[in-house]
Amino acid sequence: MKTEYILSASACLFVTLATVSFADNEIGAKDLYKVIPENKALNSTWVESLTQRGAALEAPIEGNKQDDTLKFIGMPVGGIACGTVYLGGDGRLFIWDIFNRHHEGVVKQTVPVPQGFKNIATKKKGVRERDGASFLNPPTPDTFPPSFAQGFGMKLADGSFRSFESKDWEQVHFQGRWPEAIIRYTDKQSPISVDLSAFSPFIPLNLKDSSLPVTIMEYTLVNSSSATVKGSMCSWLENPLKKYFKNCASTTLHYQQLKVLYHHAEDPAMAGMCLGVLEGGTDFTISGHPGLEVAFSLAPGEKKTVSFILSWYLPNTYKIPGMGNKKRHYSARFHDALDVAKYVSENYGFLTQKTRLWVKTWNDSTLPPWLLDRTFLTLDTLQTANCFIFSDGQFWAWEGIGACPGTCTHVWTYAQSMARIFPSLERNLREVTDFGMAQKPDGSVPFRIKGKVAIDGQCGTVLRSYREHMMSADSQFLKRNWPAIKKALTYLIDFDRNDGNWDGLLDGKQHNTLDAEWYGKVHALCSLYIASLRAGENMAQEVHDSEFEMLCKSTYDKGRVNIEQLFNGEFYEQLEDPKHLDAIGVGKGCYIDQVIGQSWAHQLGMGQLYNKEHIQSALNSLWKYNFLTDVGPFRKVFKKGRFYAMPGDGGLLMCTWPNGGLRDDFSRHWQYAYFNECMSGFEYQVAAHMVSEGTPEMVMRGLAITRTIHDRYAPKKRNPYNEIECSDHYARAMSSYGVFIAACGFKYHGPKGHMAFSPKLSPDHFKAAFTSAKGWGSFSQTRTSFEQKARINVQWGSLHLRSLELDLPDGAIPEDISARYAGKNMKLNHSIKNNRITILFAKPVNIESGQTVDVQIALKSINKN
Repeated sequence: MKTEYILSASACLFVTLATVSFADNEIGAKDLYKVIPENKALNSTWVESLTQRGAALEAPIEGNKQDDTLKFIGMPVGGIACGTVYLGGDGRLFIWDIFNRHHEGVVKQTVPVPQGFKNIATKKKGVRERDGASFLNPPTPDTFPPSFAQGFGMKLADGSFRSFESKDWEQVHFQGRWPEAIIRYTDKQSPISVDLSAFSPFIPLNLKDSSLPVTIMEYTLVNSSSATVKGSMCSWLENPLKKYFKNCASTTLHYQQLKVLYHHAEDPAMAGMCLGVLEGGTDFTISGHPGLEVAFSLAPGEKKTVSFILSWYLPNTYKIPGMGNKKRHYSARFHDALDVAKYVSENYGFLTQKTRLWVKTWNDSTLPPWLLDRTFLTLDTLQTANCFIFSDGQFWAWEGIGACPGTCTHVWTYAQSMARIFPSLERNLREVTDFGMAQKPDGSVPFRIKGKVAIDGQCGTVLRSYREHMMSADSQFLKRNWPAIKKALTYLIDFDRNDGNWDGLLDGKQHNTLDAEWYGKVHALCSLYIASLRAGENMAQEVHDSEFEMLCKSTYDKGRVNIEQLFNGEFYEQLEDPKHLDAIGVGKGCYIDQVIGQSWAHQLGMGQLYNKEHIQSALNSLWKYNFLTDVGPFRKVFKKGRFYAMPGDGGLLMCTWPNGGLRDDFSRHWQYAYFNECMSGFEYQVAAHMVSEGTPEMVMRGLAITRTIHDRYAPKKRNPYNEIECSDHYARAMSSYGVFIAACGFKYHGPKGHMAFSPKLSPDHFKAAFTSAKGWGSFSQTRTSFEQKARINVQWGSLHLRSLELDLPDGAIPEDISARYAGKNMKLNHSIKNNRITILFAKPVNIESGQTVDVQIALKSINKN
């Protein structure tokens, strides 16, 4: 794969900003120039690493060094919608935001504004969580320790004691394969080495067992000495409830093989927390704090595993905006924290085995580990205080922890991973919230359940409905919700409100995710509208609503042509409304989301929406004008903006004005600061789109943007598990999964039983995980000049499969096609179009866990001459 296009010598592109005067005098020059490298001059070794296997997210400390390698790591290890619990890089648990006292960020902090920058959007001194406080000052176990004593340690018969943190070990090695982390502790002075496996049960599609208020800390001890070693593993837990409840009690008890230290309120159904150990054990005290210990005696080379369970039960939420004081979901299933611990102990084998099976399936891939890490770990937002599932089953979330409530439609429209890993949660959002609590009689869906409509959120509700249908096992979701989906799209088509002259483009006042009303014909919103029309056409066809299908199609046909009036020969622009020139917008700017509808179309297998050449030119312009390997020089000039990328960090800017046109009417608005920022959720959307385009140049650029974000969150710099935008663990960052889907070329339609792959990296030797409506597993493919083999291996649940679509090698046609399932040959037909083969099985198959479908294609080369 050629990389010369990004390895050429650095050149400077001077972008004129015309005669702009800034109300805040942040620059103060009539004619402004900014320097953005046109040829990015990326390091060749770095470029090669984009596609190399390499190592997963790892961080070591050797020689008991107290450096930054481990200290910024904070990996969520609690259940989905159960609050936040962080695992530090050296194995300490911290944050413990499980007590329903919601606030912005994972901690309450305000940090000083970095020198040379201006504060934004607030009159307060300092940087708030929503402005990037945790990006500038990542919380650590030392700077933000728990308010109660808790920890793990090892006591040997010689009287020595080591806690499991970096200060007590010569070498600590962290390997993050979220949702599981492996931490290894070794020391030449210790006869015992220890491996910690930390996680909360996490099984895709199985929300019930992935949303347990529990953290598992499983320690495996190995005696590497030549003598028998005796000692004990111990853990302690101060009663954390004393801070919140007057009358608390603590007790220890046995339940089968489980030994439990149980702290609870006077009424255990109000609050409780358990420390349990599966191997039995005895009471233990350290510095006056109660705990449990398990004795061991290890012969040379012998191993022993000790499993601790920390469970909690704090069901009463507190003043959730618009929701009141609802109870958490686990209160409808468990009586108290002890009940949770019992369930985990009874099902420990299943929960740990299936969690690790997913971890193994996900990481057993030919894709680079850094890409697997970055595109998946943003889903850890579900394991933080950002998300709630209430006892009545409703899913609800902030944009970022404690900031901007209501599972906001425009922000959550970007997220892709939840819909693919836990599709029931997205279906819940559509049915309970968007089409239940929020939708008005005119079809509009207010973006925070109540209040105003965001046009991008309205379009997103339609697109996501189509995605949720495709991630369902049958057509019942679509049939149930079609009237509401139809009304939502009708609201957009409405001639008197949005599509004023029925030209397939939106007009009028258009609120959007950048917190303002834009006017005129906005390229990004029109792009989403066109995508929504195509999705509406497809859904109408499936439910046999021919009249609405024709309305969607005719409106789409107008839009795909008319949007080209916004193309300036290089990229798409906003056609401003002359009646609203005092409103903010981007005008002639090169805006990050300008062709976002096509990105959605790739994700949903909807084909080319409009001019492919122009769309690719727009993506090229984003690379040329908006991508920086170092934002430092840019932010020296453009000082307004929140702190999601700092000097030394690269990123894709939200908007630039390479042809001039940045008006004072834009820059005087507080929202203007957004345009100077690098927000990962938007960046991933572009990266996924580039990879989906499939050309070597586009694929490499999409990977480079994704890797730049990955490097921005390197553990030496900040917490790799917390992508920040308007507070911590921001939902939009879950768009990262779209890059994974694009890299696999994955398409899926559950009700039709159709699955497709088009690998963009190493297609001749490819393997990656997939998820479907009812099961997950892996897809693998090998190709030579004379043969192509493909395998679908289901690891959990089942997969209903009727057709499989694959790329063929360039210049090859199939001579013979065969498939086997359960040891038998399958009858099939096939068709070929544009170098892709679709294999249609005569009888659909339900592939169960542990079973495979194997396809073999004998190839014949075509003489292109």
